Amino acid sequence: MNRIITIVGPTAVGKTHLAIEIVSKYNGEIISADSRQIYKYLNIGTAKPDAEERKKAVFHLIDFLEPDQHYSCGQFARDAENLIEEIIAGGRLPIICGGTGLYIRALFNPLHYLPESDKRIKERLEEMLKQKGVEYLYQKLWEVDPEWARVIKPRDKQRILRGLEVYEIAGKPLTTMIKNGKPKPKYQPYYIGLYLDRAELYKRINDRFDSMVKSGLVDEVVSILKMGYTPDCNGLRTIGYKEIVAFIQGKLTLPEAINKAKQHTRNFAKRQITWFKRIPEIKWFKTDEKDIVENIQQIISSF
Repeated sequence: MNRIITIVGPTAVGKTHLAIEIVSKYNGEIISADSRQIYKYLNIGTAKPDAEERKKAVFHLIDFLEPDQHYSCGQFARDAENLIEEIIAGGRLPIICGGTGLYIRALFNPLHYLPESDKRIKERLEEMLKQKGVEYLYQKLWEVDPEWARVIKPRDKQRILRGLEVYEIAGKPLTTMIKNGKPKPKYQPYYIGLYLDRAELYKRINDRFDSMVKSGLVDEVVSILKMGYTPDCNGLRTIGYKEIVAFIQGKLTLPEAINKAKQHTRNFAKRQITWFKRIPEIKWFKTDEKDIVENIQQIISSF
């Protein structure tokens, strides 16, 4: 089974820079595992690779969805698998790079195969929920999938809706599909984790957001709203964007929005660190250590 170089770590730690260094030396391509960089128009606030960086490396799975579209970790896993296959077939080195732990877990520890959400069915069920209440839908779930109804809470709207939606799409209960088992992973990761001392990482986060604001983040958000996207669309619920939206709506002053965005980003980085530290296979490198690229080159050359 092919082992895939997978660069992980918290936001602002320098993952993209390292990935570019590696692919330039190994004829590689980067598959982004970032759940925010997938959206078009969200460029400044997601720290998306700029034009200069895109000249140095081929990037996949960035900048391809509208801000109001949904993209699941299951979809990412399938898309990433196909890309890895194509890149390897072309004699190039695929590198996964990103901080969205759920995406990476879905790729290397596949989820149960369940059908993708159907917008029309979901909207109809949500309307039924508004009209008749959660108790009515829970009773409907007992009729089509009593096992699922038994294990979830009677007022768990999300899981009730998903159970009914899966049954309507697939014609069989969600529990039956889960019992069919998980697909086996096609690839194994070779994890490279990047870290910095907490104070240095937080300084980077703060400085980067100041730079984003200076580079026109507010204008970028205004432009996205003028395109007709609503403030609560998937893309604009991103940290950094939602705070600027609140400023535009008059709910926060600009300094308040900036401070909140920095705080929320630091909190997010802390959660990412906790997530990745639970993966024992990760080989950790300090971003600013002198010979980091050379050391990683030796690792890659070994397999």
